[in-house]
Amino acid sequence: MIAMHQILAIIVLLSGIHASGQERQLSSRARELTQALATLRATPDDPGAQERYLKIFPHDYREFLNLFDLDHELADGYDFIDALSLTGKDHASKLGELLVGLGKDAHYDADAPSYLQEVMAKYAGQHSKTFAELCKQLPPQKQAQLITFLADVEAPPHIPTIRQSLMA
Repeated sequence: MIAMHQILAIIVLLSGIHASGQERQLSSRARELTQALATLRATPDDPGAQERYLKIFPHDYREFLNLFDLDHELADGYDFIDALSLTGKDHASKLGELLVGLGKDAHYDADAPSYLQEVMAKYAGQHSKTFAELCKQLPPQKQAQLITFLADVEAPPHIPTIRQSLMA
């Protein structure tokens, strides 16, 4: 049974009301991601909901910014990005591929990029071997960009582990 606060969260997510208070129609992409988030939040242990969320979540950094950057449809994106952590239990490899794919082109900035950075650093610490293997598949320039992106994390407890894994 869904709790009242979950129902309210789903209603707010699905309403598509812009932060300025003006009603704004979401693109089909933003609506689809919003619906997938609502399903994932309602059933976080469902591998199907996790997989659907990973599939719908942007896989390209430019697309990521087009949804979550300041003054865009889903500006800030905290709830959407934070929910990625829910998918790692059953889909750790797919989550790693997604995060490395985004991180190879990412640049530090406030809000959405910093949330992505937090989720990525947490993943890299929990799945350092998988993360390192995925990073090693990138060209050296993209590896460096991803590590630079991660290195900007405040108090980065996982960075030494990641560096050791990459050098192994």
